[in-house]
Amino acid sequence: MSDSLAASATLSRDMVRTTTYALVVVAALGASVPLWTGSMPFLLILASQAVIAAIVALSLDLLMGSTGLLSFGHAAWYGFGAYLTGLAAKLLTPEMLIVLPLTLVATIVLATIIGFVLVRQIGKTFAILTLALGQIMFALVFVMSGVTGGEDGLQGIPVPKAFGIPVVRPDVWYWILYGVLLAAILASFHIRRSPLGKAWLAIRENTERARFIGLDTGSLKLLSYVVSATLAALAGGLFALFNGAASSDLLNWFESGKVLMYVVLGGVGTIIGPVIGAAVFTITEHYVSSITNSWLIYFGGFFVLIVIVAPGGLFGALSSLWSRFGASRRGAAS
Repeated sequence: MSDSLAASATLSRDMVRTTTYALVVVAALGASVPLWTGSMPFLLILASQAVIAAIVALSLDLLMGSTGLLSFGHAAWYGFGAYLTGLAAKLLTPEMLIVLPLTLVATIVLATIIGFVLVRQIGKTFAILTLALGQIMFALVFVMSGVTGGEDGLQGIPVPKAFGIPVVRPDVWYWILYGVLLAAILASFHIRRSPLGKAWLAIRENTERARFIGLDTGSLKLLSYVVSATLAALAGGLFALFNGAASSDLLNWFESGKVLMYVVLGGVGTIIGPVIGAAVFTITEHYVSSITNSWLIYFGGFFVLIVIVAPGGLFGALSSLWSRFGASRRGAAS
């Protein structure tokens, strides 16, 4: 019995070690993208857009995958971060190490105030209110057109600087964005393994039981909402600085739907899954939409197929294949 348990523990450690090595290799390959796209700058720009999409997808997964709160208007914070960062860059300074922290502080304050009301709602009510919030922010872009640019969007955002040095090279931009993504992923894994992450998961599984054992579910859900909104605003700020503009489409319900699709496509609550889903969606959207204007029909069919065949998303499917590969390899070795 003890020998069996020891063997099982050894196999588990080997699996974790192998998976860790695989993730390190994948991360290194991601960092090397600028090295093999030098002659294809558009691919590097597309990869940068995919990284930004991955950051905002990860932000929603921190809310939806951790505490089970479904948001239909998550793009509100994405667009809020884009507009606030763009305005700060135009009116104050193009130094990204100043405007981005300002955006994060403003988001924390506003998300705390709004979240205090929203997280007290449950189920469909919370989801519908987040959708309403997104549409309110979308409408404010047109109400405050003198500041936001209205239908034309926020144009003329100056070239951002880092430590006073203009950031213009696409490869430097990619590494900045990729570094932020890796930091967000590592922080998400750390939170998931921490007592805070375990408390969030307890709320996701059964809110009433979590409250019964003494967890302050209201404060914990509010914290999850604020962290999620702040990371989404950071992604929006990076988008505005990278593209030199921000449009009202960033706050629209369709953008929120795309972010939700990133998470579901990749795998809810898996951290890595939404990153994969965002990259697949962004790249597929570009190439399929360049062939046909009806790309949503084809992608919708693909999405339905994934949900039916792989309910755990792309990451769940890949994890299952990886487990089977590991099992067959151990079987061959024995």
